[in-house]
Amino acid sequence: MPSYRVVLTVGRVHPGGNAQAVLPAAANAVGELTTVEAKSVGVRQGRAEATVRFAATDDEIAKQIAPVAAQGAGAHAEIIGVALRRQAGTRWPLV
Repeated sequence: MPSYRVVLTVGRVHPGGNAQAVLPAAANAVGELTTVEAKSVGVRQGRAEATVRFAATDDEIAKQIAPVAAQGAGAHAEIIGVALRRQAGTRWPLV
């Protein structure tokens, strides 16, 4: 089964939101649908990113899962970008 990554670019934290809850919320939302393989946070070009790696049978299923991650994280912060990537050897090209 292929591995996918949904990379969420995080904007401002909502009033009353919790910045530390963004990644767990995204991972928990994905975990309701499929196996979460890994999760991480990082900074790219001065913006926070939350990444959830998961298993899906094909691109169409993965495309349905990515917005679920954004919705989960969006309960705590503004999500200003969503990128879906599929593992191809050691690379992760966009889907």
